[in-house]
Amino acid sequence: MMSQLFLKIGGHAVRRFPGKLLLETLSLLILCGFAQSGWTDTLNSIKTRGSLIVGVKKDVPLWGLLDPVNGEIKGLEPDLAKLVAEQLGVKLKLIGVLTSERTEAVVSGRVDMLIATLSDTPERRQAMTLVLPHYYASGVNLLARKSERFKDWSDLRNRRVCSRRGAFYNRPITVTYGADVIAVYGNDLSFAALRDGRCSALVHDDIAIVTLLQSPLWAHDFEMPLTSLYHVPWAIALAPSERGGTFEKLVSKLVVAWHREGILEKYEAKWGVPSTTYLKEKHDIWQRKVNGKFFCGDEMSSITPVECQ
Repeated sequence: MMSQLFLKIGGHAVRRFPGKLLLETLSLLILCGFAQSGWTDTLNSIKTRGSLIVGVKKDVPLWGLLDPVNGEIKGLEPDLAKLVAEQLGVKLKLIGVLTSERTEAVVSGRVDMLIATLSDTPERRQAMTLVLPHYYASGVNLLARKSERFKDWSDLRNRRVCSRRGAFYNRPITVTYGADVIAVYGNDLSFAALRDGRCSALVHDDIAIVTLLQSPLWAHDFEMPLTSLYHVPWAIALAPSERGGTFEKLVSKLVVAWHREGILEKYEAKWGVPSTTYLKEKHDIWQRKVNGKFFCGDEMSSITPVECQ
């Protein structure tokens, strides 16, 4: 049974129940003077249309995958999007996005929010509003045929390696290890290129690779042979105009609740995503108390300890 959580907003104590944030919270946020005009317009648009539009991946098993039978996108991140919509009291509309489309989707306003395996990088932080705390993290590794016998990242030199267009690690893999990185448009095409032998390996998120290797389709002939690099946390993204506004603050509070109540770990288990030490550590630290008070506080601020982010 998830514990109840009280959120302090502008000096007011607002009770939040698992799976539902009272709609009065939104009014309090605005009345307390947190709202900026840009976010008020966003909120009004969401409430007027009666739906929250969220960009999610449509080509990553367990995280966001398009069901070819019914056309629905299902996965852990669509479930998180559903939680946000429920707490705003509106319907959810999911938009499937590829890696290369994510930034444009949120910056152009095509979606209100991105929950799409988005790594937090300086370039993305400049282009979008990335919400803290982070909700997940991953590293970079190889999915390769066992017969290739990769043992070290230096083995990639002058080898043809597939990746996804728009992935932040394409350039460092090329520059540091001398790989011939072929950036393919979408995961499906990159997986097909690897299976067909057009690439010696696929550079990909280690969490996604571990998930793929649970399938007999991949487990027999393929492996993740190297030590992961470039561990980067994932963030929910909003339009750049939302930076410092109420929308960002509200979403941040929801992520705090997900960590503190163990909701993210429950969704890991639901979707069969291998348990990560990252979520366990974040759950523990957001629950930690010092002198009767939460070590991380109840919300993100300028004095929030860095390990809570």
